[in-house]
Amino acid sequence: QRNPSGLDPSALVVQPIHPVFTMGSGASSCKDELAKCSVEDLTKMMKDMSPEDMAKVKEAVSGACKPKLFDFKSGLPDCCTSNPDNYKCVAEMCGARLVEMTLGPGQEDRPHDHPNHSMYVIAGGKLCITPYNEEGKPAGDGHEVELPTGAPPILPAGPHQVKNVGDTEVKIIFVEPTCELKPCAEQPDFVSPLEVAPECYKKLAEDDVWFTGELCMPAGAEDKPHSHRDHLLYVLEGESLCIYPGKEKGDKKMEMQIKPCAALAVPAGDHIVQNTGSKDIKIIFFELKK
Repeated sequence: QRNPSGLDPSALVVQPIHPVFTMGSGASSCKDELAKCSVEDLTKMMKDMSPEDMAKVKEAVSGACKPKLFDFKSGLPDCCTSNPDNYKCVAEMCGARLVEMTLGPGQEDRPHDHPNHSMYVIAGGKLCITPYNEEGKPAGDGHEVELPTGAPPILPAGPHQVKNVGDTEVKIIFVEPTCELKPCAEQPDFVSPLEVAPECYKKLAEDDVWFTGELCMPAGAEDKPHSHRDHLLYVLEGESLCIYPGKEKGDKKMEMQIKPCAALAVPAGDHIVQNTGSKDIKIIFFELKK
């Protein structure tokens, strides 16, 4: 036969494909095969690796480095993965995340799973919740629940599906602990804001791990020195504030512009808060208890 290239076929060398890339085209299969390779195998393989194969290795290694957030028996995904348009992670810290849920009238999300989660209802309404079992299958008929604005329910772990059967948009924030959650470090001379500034701070709900708190501070007001453990907060009302770190008010300060729907993870520590804006502040926070 003609050889239009003019090359000697006997001189052509076909680069063998390493078994790690013959087990499937996805990163998951690549990751499984990589785990079986010795350091010597990997070093030899990567010397003459094609760009396509290198991309697979990078994807597999990246996936292996990501921490596992949840360990659901149902096999269902978490709410943000299954319903990214309706559930958004607005703030996170090591071991927990703050999720904002928005569900319009008539909207129904996809089945998903949750750990225990403390909630705060920003805009209430009527929901129908269908329970699912540990196999990820429907476990009975849905039940309707009316959630009033300002309610702080705490829901147990488990899978379900939610539909808004009311006439108004429902908006809820909630904190979800992940597999990485660990107890806080000991804080000597801890002073709770609930004790020294009860006119500003209120406990709305609690379980063994979290308490749901509310900060309401008039314009121009300032609280007393107090302590916090790690917490996640969500601004409902406000314009600006100033934080003085430590147990006494000094020259060091941090001024912040805030607005509704802003969310933030705040590490443990001591401080004083001053409302420097012209509007009252209202903030919901979820704080670790230990």
